[in-house]
Amino acid sequence: MKITWMRTDADGRTAFEDLEVATTQGERGRETPLLAVDGVFFRTDQPALDMDFHNAPRRQLVIPLGGELEVEAGDGTTRRIGTGDALLADDLSGQGHKSRFIPDGATVVFGVLADDVDPAAWRA
Repeated sequence: MKITWMRTDADGRTAFEDLEVATTQGERGRETPLLAVDGVFFRTDQPALDMDFHNAPRRQLVIPLGGELEVEAGDGTTRRIGTGDALLADDLSGQGHKSRFIPDGATVVFGVLADDVDPAAWRA
């Protein structure tokens, strides 16, 4: 399972890294191991937004259920996170990132990552 990790690099800029959470074949399809989260919340009727540089408010998995999120890192690189994709927003300090939610009315689920989860373990 691919997850885009958006984190602060050594220079204090937001950067992207592609991670791959290992999956196994189960009776109902491929699945990851349980990922520790402190909670989950849903945002519905997300308005179309165009946000300037800001930091993630917490370490969270951002998974659009409808609509898209476009994020821009400190070097100008952009990524589109669409329905069913996963973004780990983990740039709690530094320059931050830009975000655009498109279109109006999107539904997004947020999984607040537990403090002891180390995304580096998901490196391919």
